[in-house]
Amino acid sequence: MFTLAILLVLLVGIRSYTAFRSQIQEGEQVKHTYQVIAETDNLQKLLVDMETGRRGYRNTNDSSFLQPYYGALPKIALVSANIRRLLRDSSTQISRAYEMQQSIQNLLRYWDGLGENAGTYTREQIIAVTMHEKMLMDTVRTVISSIVTEEQGLLKEKEKKNQASISTTNLVLIGGTTLILIIVIVLVYIIAAEFRRRKLAEIELQKSFEEQEQLNQVNVERNWLLTGMTDLNHGTQGITDLGVLSESILKALVQYLDLPAGAMFLYKEDKKELELCAAVGTSKVQKTLALGEGIPGRAALQKEILVVKEVPSGYWQIQSGTGNSVAGCVICIPLWFTNELKGVLELAAFATPKPGWFDLLNGISGNLAVTINSVEGREKIMDLLGQVQIQKEELEHQQEELRQTNEELTRQTEVLQASEEELRVHEEELRQINTELEEKNESVESARAALGVKAKELEITSRYKSEFLANMSHELRTPLNSVLILANILAENKNSNLTEKQVEYAHIIHKSGSDLLKLINDILDLSKIEAGKVELTFEDVAVRQISSDIEQLFHVVAEEKEVQFDIEVDAALPDTIHTDVQRLEQVIKNLLSNAFKFTPKKGTVSLRFYHAADVASLQNRLLDKNEVVVGISVADTGIGISAVKQQLIFEAFQQADGSTSRKYGGTGLGLSISKELVRILGGEIQVKSTEGHGSTFTLLLPVYASSAVQSADKDAGHKVGDTVEKIAETVTEQTWVPDDRHNLAKGDKVMLIIEDDAKFARIVQDFARNKNYKTIIALQGDEGLYYARKYRPSAIILDMQLPVIDGWNLLKLFREDEAIKNIPVHIISAADESRLQSNGALAYLAKPVSKEDLEKAFSLLGAHLNDRIRKLLVVSGEYLKNNDLHNILEQRHLDVDCSYASGIDEAMALTAETRFDCIIVDIGKDVEKGIEEVQRLRSGFSGLEIPVIIYLDSDISAADELQLKRISNVIIRDSSFARDRLMDEMELFLYKLQEGTRKPAVPQNVALADNDTLIGKKVLLVDDDMRNVFALSTALEQQKMEVITASDGREALDQLKEHPDTQVVLMDIMMPEMDGFEAIRHIRGQLKLLKLPVIALTAKAMQGDREKCLEAGASDYITKPVDINRLFSLMRVWLSQ
Repeated sequence: MFTLAILLVLLVGIRSYTAFRSQIQEGEQVKHTYQVIAETDNLQKLLVDMETGRRGYRNTNDSSFLQPYYGALPKIALVSANIRRLLRDSSTQISRAYEMQQSIQNLLRYWDGLGENAGTYTREQIIAVTMHEKMLMDTVRTVISSIVTEEQGLLKEKEKKNQASISTTNLVLIGGTTLILIIVIVLVYIIAAEFRRRKLAEIELQKSFEEQEQLNQVNVERNWLLTGMTDLNHGTQGITDLGVLSESILKALVQYLDLPAGAMFLYKEDKKELELCAAVGTSKVQKTLALGEGIPGRAALQKEILVVKEVPSGYWQIQSGTGNSVAGCVICIPLWFTNELKGVLELAAFATPKPGWFDLLNGISGNLAVTINSVEGREKIMDLLGQVQIQKEELEHQQEELRQTNEELTRQTEVLQASEEELRVHEEELRQINTELEEKNESVESARAALGVKAKELEITSRYKSEFLANMSHELRTPLNSVLILANILAENKNSNLTEKQVEYAHIIHKSGSDLLKLINDILDLSKIEAGKVELTFEDVAVRQISSDIEQLFHVVAEEKEVQFDIEVDAALPDTIHTDVQRLEQVIKNLLSNAFKFTPKKGTVSLRFYHAADVASLQNRLLDKNEVVVGISVADTGIGISAVKQQLIFEAFQQADGSTSRKYGGTGLGLSISKELVRILGGEIQVKSTEGHGSTFTLLLPVYASSAVQSADKDAGHKVGDTVEKIAETVTEQTWVPDDRHNLAKGDKVMLIIEDDAKFARIVQDFARNKNYKTIIALQGDEGLYYARKYRPSAIILDMQLPVIDGWNLLKLFREDEAIKNIPVHIISAADESRLQSNGALAYLAKPVSKEDLEKAFSLLGAHLNDRIRKLLVVSGEYLKNNDLHNILEQRHLDVDCSYASGIDEAMALTAETRFDCIIVDIGKDVEKGIEEVQRLRSGFSGLEIPVIIYLDSDISAADELQLKRISNVIIRDSSFARDRLMDEMELFLYKLQEGTRKPAVPQNVALADNDTLIGKKVLLVDDDMRNVFALSTALEQQKMEVITASDGREALDQLKEHPDTQVVLMDIMMPEMDGFEAIRHIRGQLKLLKLPVIALTAKAMQGDREKCLEAGASDYITKPVDINRLFSLMRVWLSQ
């Protein structure tokens, strides 16, 4: 009922709110309609003024009549544009607006065509002009009248809707209010009934309390009885003497019942009388009593408790240190064990016995009789043991005689026992050895079974990789083959229907495709070699044949490069060698290609085949065992290789010169493939080189290579798989801290906690489970790496100081592993924070941590995992107010959650709670204070890469600008284009943040908007790769930009001197002669072009590249492959300043 009342209130409130909102919207639409009518009236007035002025001029030839015409002419376009803007929400009205615009244009063109000399007009001409003018004006008035009529109709329709809405709202309010009143009356009635029901329940509860009190009293009496019996039983346990037992029983009863005196009589079966064994609080008691004599004797015969009240003064006297008294009553309890009398217990009391006493005494009488019987039985047994001891001594005398007789036999028995003991020891040793062997055999069998499973898994993985490479080869080569064929056909231009530039484009496509095909072949070859899947065909091949083939292949190359090419074959070498000639020639071709590439004109390249008799430091063991070793050396007089890079060049994708200014291209795969091919042929490659004086690469091969070499290679080819298998076998999975690794299901959020402190790991585990994570605990670095690869957790909590593999190396391994590199890692460690900057981790917490720190860490991880909306923080100031950017964000349809802070302190509090993707700070005119505040803000999220955009309204010095660039990513000065540039920059950062995941749903028109900024602008494109030059220049020319090009930094400086009106520069970084860094420094320093926008282009996205570019003087930075839309956006930003 309460829920219904609340729902009705909510429904009435919602209906009222929606009605009010609807009325407000209707009012806005009515206002909109009146604006349209007012603008159309204004337009008609302007046209009438212009018509009147033109007619007055034609009639009088007085130019003063044209003043209204020229005064209204510039206002016509503005009023017409306002009308179109107001009517854009209606397709019918907007079409009429464009029709109106066309009619006005026709009228204006007609007026413009009449000229300004009306003195030559005849009357007939004036009438004709006036009639045509009236016809055009009537057309405009008709269109305007249709627009006004439509708007007036809409106005009447909106008024009807508004009146209907008000009526409905009144009905809802009256009906809802009536229902609420009815419900309130019903609720009052229900509450009164509930009060009556509770009063009756209170009476019933009081009765229940009284019954409970009675039960409690019974329980108290029962507990008192059980306690007394328990105390008495405990007091008699372990007593073996009748006198001590009697005294213990008597004292326990007197103390528990709070009695003044008592006596204990035991029955002597042999004397047929009761004998006093213990007494408490009595002055004198008769020592013996016959059955039936006195009160105890009578009680013994009756077999039940006897109570005597009003005891005479001379019967029993109770004495203490302060006086004596006579008991008020005497209680005698007979102790019977089955049908045997064991004694009588006599108790004296001053007052009448309580009812509960008899229950206690009846309960303990049987137990006391059993206890007395047990002690008596024990005493009889002890007497019998004494008699047995005497008989034992007599037997010992007899046994002494037998002992002397058996001593001789004993000595003989000992000798036999010693021999038997030795045999038993040997048997035990053999049994232990057998047990150990069985355990080891079981371990070996288990390991063998595990290895079998791993071998099958590795075989399946290898097969998948082979199938992938085969498919990759087909899927890449097939479309590439089509590209090469079609590009070649286009380049031939048999129909002569292509321009020279188009033919050049086709040649570039063919050349680029050929280079890509070579790179694909190299990668596939290297993959096959690493997988051990290279098929070798060993055969006898003539050395002279190899040299002849190589000479024919490279003779033309030597002539084209003007390099001397010498080949020498040692006569001492065998005529044939047993090897795979195809792979051998592939290696020699690779080495010669490198030699010719790095040897300048007039240099020398030599190929030599010889018998390598004395070769030191052979690393290949199979080669070391061969008696005859063939040496094949390739020597050149080229640039040479430094000593530190002579081993690096054999690694995949590595080059001797990998700097930004390298002069020679290449992928760095050739030598890596050559090294692996020579290894599987059973040989090795050695290199000797001096930088600047050339290099010599030497192949050392066995004269006879067998299939054993290939087998050894296949074993080596699986080294990666073996390493992974060893990790799986050597990692010991911890069991100290129980976790959820065996209870994972698809869709679970899994947290991997890598922490060597088990106690702290449990704390983090409990915290994670409270956040609905399932947890896996690793206490060592290698264990954490194994779990990360095996279970692929949602997030990782990492300590840095770990055993086996520390946290720094573990982070590196995570980032190098494609399968797990995107898992967010949060560091919680006592390690040095300075070492943790830019390490790829999501965030860092220093130990010790508090509960609030853990809350913050898990909130950050949760936000990262669930993040779908980009978060923007705007620090408001003098120019950026709260909600200033709201409309712009909505117009661009950006999925951005915008938060506002009124100052740096509030912003720091927000960054402490939320991970923002971008921060905009308005520092106004006070630059120095702004720098301090931004530095303070950045210190609050140190270690996190959050872009910062600074918005200001002040001219700044070069020093201030450099300082601002160090603490921010972009600086924007307030201007008419500042808001648009601010949005462009923000979009760029949101794109960068989402690289590798997903792009935001930015409409296509955003990327292409405002292209007018680029039209007619002159751009200098600097790149040494002509393919990139053609591709980028074509894209830029399509934007109607004027493009000039340069192939290196030095040529770029010359072009800028020749074209000082250049408005933007696109600068590649890696170029020969003068790289991009040096060229930018010369542009800023030597040419003094401090305000010329320079955008750096580079193929490397290495850490620190952005800072290097900005430090050199670049305005901005973008990586290859270039996203054209992003490049255009950057250029618009810098050209709009």
